[in-house]
Amino acid sequence: MNKSNFSEKLQRFALLMQSNRYLQAISNGLMSALPILMIGSFAVLLAVLPIAPWQTFIKTTGIQAILLIPYNIAIGCLALYVSFLVSYKLVESFEKEPVVPALVSVFCFLLVTPISIFEKQSAFLLSWFGVQGLFTALIVSLVAARLYIYVLDKNWTIKMPAGVPPTISNVFSGLIPAVIVGLFFLIIAGVFSHTHFKSFTQFIYTLVQTPLSSLGSNFISLFVIVLIQMILWFFGMHGSLVVSSIITAVYLPMDLQNLQAFSTGQPLPHILGQQFYNLYAGIGGAGGTLGLVILMLFIAKSKRLKTLGKLAIIPGCFTINEPVVFGVPMMFNPIMAIPFISVPLIQILVAYIVTYIGLVPPPAGVQVPFGVPVIVAGIMQGSWRIGLLQLVLIVLSLVIYYPFFKKLDDQSLKEELNAEKTNQQVQA
Repeated sequence: MNKSNFSEKLQRFALLMQSNRYLQAISNGLMSALPILMIGSFAVLLAVLPIAPWQTFIKTTGIQAILLIPYNIAIGCLALYVSFLVSYKLVESFEKEPVVPALVSVFCFLLVTPISIFEKQSAFLLSWFGVQGLFTALIVSLVAARLYIYVLDKNWTIKMPAGVPPTISNVFSGLIPAVIVGLFFLIIAGVFSHTHFKSFTQFIYTLVQTPLSSLGSNFISLFVIVLIQMILWFFGMHGSLVVSSIITAVYLPMDLQNLQAFSTGQPLPHILGQQFYNLYAGIGGAGGTLGLVILMLFIAKSKRLKTLGKLAIIPGCFTINEPVVFGVPMMFNPIMAIPFISVPLIQILVAYIVTYIGLVPPPAGVQVPFGVPVIVAGIMQGSWRIGLLQLVLIVLSLVIYYPFFKKLDDQSLKEELNAEKTNQQVQA
């Protein structure tokens, strides 16, 4: 297989992943929940901040209990938010009015969620609205939204006369689809209530979510995902965007489980998670290019690379490295191929090893927004040692990039000198 055919196949694969509306609905829906997740994350971070005077103050004043309320409402009810948001994004991609089907999706999620009896009182367990119910929410939201759209496309709707306000018209046109979708999930709930699982949510948690979590906890899985990401980047595709939906769907639940343990002072159950990926899989952007930027800034002899280093250093500290990726460029560059692909893999391997042996704690799962500076983002995960590890990994990337950078710098300098010599000859 020649390079051209391989590149074309990669492009088709990337396009398929990137254009898949269901994966995009999951990714965009989960991303839309980020503001709520951030509120809960920062609240729990303040509640358990390991500073003795602060802990004494918030416990004696009752502030700690108040700080844990937004955590319980944000993280503890995530599946509810996701059942609305993912359905909303999917229906929106079909260019339909999304509010009613998104609400129907929440209704269907509640239909299949088990109800517990406590002293003759019926109640939902909050755990099913959180991480334990997350995959059920994803499945229900996609199926409910797609079935709703199917019924709409078949025109099984109530038509309102012209002149009726659009809001009212949308409600009535969605009435029959809502009934059909609701009935479908009511049947599912009834069927599973007669199995040993007792509910569809328990079935999904046992047979889907738990195995996926086990798969995601395997370091090899993350290694392969990052390898695919970097190969796609090298061949001119936005690898991070392609794998983002997989990373979010598989690894976000692990973050939330870590955050739950962190809030109660228990050992964190997972080393890996979405925040592990964000912290270590390419510090300074895809390819771990912050080390390369530092080299360009301080020791480049080429004027072009020196200028590029000045332009890229600040964005690189905020995990934005498009100036480097497109300015060097890193894509289709045989000189930089080896470090560009290997640095992120080495960074996550080193991070996993030092976390596994206990030198550095796992990330607490605090949902940090994109663009928080390197090292600061690490410290926000509950320990200064995580920030220090990021600093060490930057130095490591600098060392790996150095011999390749030297070759690139010498080549760029030679081209610049030849260009200057040619200009002088022309002017003479």
